[in-house]
Amino acid sequence: MSWLRKTRPVLVVLGLGTLLATLAGAAALTGGQEPKTGGSGGAPDKTPAPKPGGTVVLGTVDTATPQVEYGLPPVLAAGTIAKVFVKDGVSVKAGDKLYEFDTTVQRGLVDRAKSAVAYAKTKVAEAKELAAQHQSAISLAEFAVKSAETTVQFKLQAYELVNQKIESAYKAERIPMAEWEAKKKGDSDLLNANVAYRVAVLEKEYKEKELAKLKAINPQVKVDEAEAAVKQAETEQANAEAAVELCTLRAKADGTIEQVTVAAGKAMGMGTRQPALWLIPAGPRIVRAEVEADFVHRIGANPQGRAVTVTDDANANLKYAGTIKRVGSTFLRKRSAADALVSSETRVIEVEVEIADAAPANQPPLLVGQRVRVHLGK
Repeated sequence: MSWLRKTRPVLVVLGLGTLLATLAGAAALTGGQEPKTGGSGGAPDKTPAPKPGGTVVLGTVDTATPQVEYGLPPVLAAGTIAKVFVKDGVSVKAGDKLYEFDTTVQRGLVDRAKSAVAYAKTKVAEAKELAAQHQSAISLAEFAVKSAETTVQFKLQAYELVNQKIESAYKAERIPMAEWEAKKKGDSDLLNANVAYRVAVLEKEYKEKELAKLKAINPQVKVDEAEAAVKQAETEQANAEAAVELCTLRAKADGTIEQVTVAAGKAMGMGTRQPALWLIPAGPRIVRAEVEADFVHRIGANPQGRAVTVTDDANANLKYAGTIKRVGSTFLRKRSAADALVSSETRVIEVEVEIADAAPANQPPLLVGQRVRVHLGK
């Protein structure tokens, strides 16, 4: 039994330690805290203490306005920082410049796009000039057709005069009419007049076909094509200019800059995981409380609008009043799971708590990312 007497003190110490740890854990979970003075030694904190036995869940302070990660612009797969306009702790307004990337390549594309627009505009001028010339060509072709018609008439009259003269000679010589046609075939003057008339007719038909061909052409089509090319070139120019503008990252909301991690000359790529900076949006603060499946039934029915107490995770004396704004309807993975080294499949219901005053007098303000406990009550 000597070994039992030797180990008895050790067993007593272990038992007392276990008992104290159990009592401390129960006190933290039930919220059984005694009222104490504020964090700065001022008047006693009047925030109601959580009801003993109430449900307490962990949560994280967040901004009511969603945070946006600032990194590469959508037009770059990789780039080099050219200038940073802000530093830690600076307040910015939506639209203020934060930092910009080197845009040498993008500005070269803008210059090329501008040249393409200028060239396309010269093509429009050429097409319009050709359209004007086309109309002049039609007018000339119409005049040529009329001239050819007049020539045909003259040649026909000349042929008829030669024919009449020949027939008058045949009558004077008392040549029988039955022999006229045969004799006319051998008459060179009549043959030449007939050939001249036939040639004039063919020339007139050719001029008419040329005119019809010109009229079938619509020169406005070329003008429309050239103007469409101008619009396309202008669109490409606008896209190139937009790409240059997007290389300057601007604040998407009013807020405060925290943790600037970039400087002029730093390269960023698709593999860069750390954001260029954090912009903490201004405005109300909320707490995203995470309720695991075992405790969801304790939230109760119609919890929206219920007053709750939020305490700092490390100091339960720091209390803040809040109101349940929304209770999730789906079990989802914890928001922090995406950044965890070891993946967790734990699913929770998220309860969004609106903080009435995130910076009350005589105690530290709630900070974004701060871990807190939400006392939901019974």
